[in-house]
Amino acid sequence: MAKKLKLTDIQRYLERTFRKFSNYTKHQKTFVLFLFVLAVVLILLPIAKITPITQGQSSYSIWLLGKTYFKSAIVIVLSLGFLFGWNMHTNFKRFIIKYLGFRETEPVLNFMFLWIIVAAYMGILDTLGLVSQNTGTIGIAWGLSVQLIVLVVGLIMSVIEVWKSANQNSQKTKILNIVDDDAPKRTENKRVLQHLFEDEEL
Repeated sequence: MAKKLKLTDIQRYLERTFRKFSNYTKHQKTFVLFLFVLAVVLILLPIAKITPITQGQSSYSIWLLGKTYFKSAIVIVLSLGFLFGWNMHTNFKRFIIKYLGFRETEPVLNFMFLWIIVAAYMGILDTLGLVSQNTGTIGIAWGLSVQLIVLVVGLIMSVIEVWKSANQNSQKTKILNIVDDDAPKRTENKRVLQHLFEDEEL
């Protein structure tokens, strides 16, 4: 009975998530799928390859979630968790909007937290590059290259959305300025007409 309840709960959660996903805009769907791909490559792909000097020992790989890059992993995982919460969970988004004051559709947040992840990766990449130039035992794994490519794609997507949002806000500002400029003119015209009618009555 317990197993059936668990399976039912999982099924309901998946159905609710699918319905929520189907209501997303095209960009939201693309970005959420990108986040899932990013999470998979960050977890599954290695970032460094170690070749021991001692003969008889086989080479091995290091992953992001291992103890070697624990501090960087904390920053990356928290940033990725924020992106998932902001783009998929309504309650989390309401909390951020209420207490931090961001708008509901704020593309700069996606760019900002992706940039934090990229910055953390730049430190890892520079360290591995320096070590690999001075020793043949430590090198950059192919997985790190894939992860960086995925991150660059995400940054490009975010920059495009930020640019579109900036253009839309600029157009709205122009419209508001035009309305504000026309308001005094309409008021002045009303005053002129009012004076004309008053003169006719006299």
